[in-house]
Amino acid sequence: MRHIVAFVIMLSAFSASAAQAEGGRVEIHGGYDRLDYDSFFSPSDSTFKPTEGAVLGASLSYDIPISGPLFAGIEANADFATGSRCQVNPLVLAPGIFESCLSLKRDLGANARIGVNLANDRTRLYALAGYSNLLLETSFQINRQPPTSLRSETRDGLRLGVGIEHDFGKRFYGKIEYRYTDYGSGIARSQGLVGAGLRF
Repeated sequence: MRHIVAFVIMLSAFSASAAQAEGGRVEIHGGYDRLDYDSFFSPSDSTFKPTEGAVLGASLSYDIPISGPLFAGIEANADFATGSRCQVNPLVLAPGIFESCLSLKRDLGANARIGVNLANDRTRLYALAGYSNLLLETSFQINRQPPTSLRSETRDGLRLGVGIEHDFGKRFYGKIEYRYTDYGSGIARSQGLVGAGLRF
């Protein structure tokens, strides 16, 4: 009899965990953003450095229970970055200082995620995989005059990430997340995010 009671209690806990994971979410997030590249500026330049800055965004998501404490979900997000860098191009001969400039713009993404509810029913661990479309702006400057040859381009990338969420009450939650995106051609992005959201 005690084994049956223990099994019922365990099953109830798993069911509660799964129910906790079901429903829609809306959130805002922000944090550190770093873009590494070797195709915009010459790798032979000793001043070659990554582009760093902040990122701020929002996402809309929906989660469903799978089995026991496991859950899965989909999410769409839109982010905006502040990262930009200009550096001297040593390979170009020009009557002045010739700089190549790169600025990060908007980033649209769609992810699928899978995770597990922990025993306290308020904390979840998850992993994600998805798609990112990043808008970049490149330009050239001579003697720090207004940019010339302004050009915008988009890059498609594969995104992977891991995170942890914790509920503060029935609807409000916070999260910490790490995302890595590979855009190919030697371009990769790392982000460390904190976020807050509401369940509905």
